Amino acid sequence: MAMSVLTVGLLGLLQSLQLGYRQNLRDRMRNEAVQVAEEQMHDLRRIPFDEIVGFKRDIPKKIGGREMPFEAAGTVDDIGSTGSTARPAKKLRVTVSWTVHGERFNHEIFTVRTRRSDE
Repeated sequence: MAMSVLTVGLLGLLQSLQLGYRQNLRDRMRNEAVQVAEEQMHDLRRIPFDEIVGFKRDIPKKIGGREMPFEAAGTVDDIGSTGSTARPAKKLRVTVSWTVHGERFNHEIFTVRTRRSDE
């Protein structure tokens, strides 16, 4: 009887370890996706105003000793002129998608980019 109770307890402990590992991997993937989105947005904002276009690319990152794929997609929408100086502007959106244990996740960021005075 004591052996059965011990076995059930150990199985429960193993299940909680597995759950913890899965959550840890999910968190690490999310943190990496946030970093990928920030990098892609930074690169997009550095491009000269007239050359900014959408993109779609696969970005492999090493997490936990193995390559994990992230999909980054950027979209660009003209939003006309903004502010009192009436400079043209574009709405930039970067979406990063990834899959963990068959479940799909997305992280999306936005910004507005106006034409700089030196462009």
